[in-house]
Amino acid sequence: MRGWEFLAEDEAIDAAIDKYGKDPTTSVAYCAFEALDNRGGPEHRFWFDLFLKLVKADHVGSA
Repeated sequence: MRGWEFLAEDEAIDAAIDKYGKDPTTSVAYCAFEALDNRGGPEHRFWFDLFLKLVKADHVGSA
């Protein structure tokens, strides 16, 4: 995604939802998959870390 490095986490989630659909966790996961060609690169790490935060928040919220 272009300009990912300038997005705050909330903005990144909104951008991911705009691109891939309603579910924030799934949308962010798709962004991480999209950045996989640069595995280990900063963009992939950004989206993957954000995905992990969302998964953790979903898990804690469901307990």
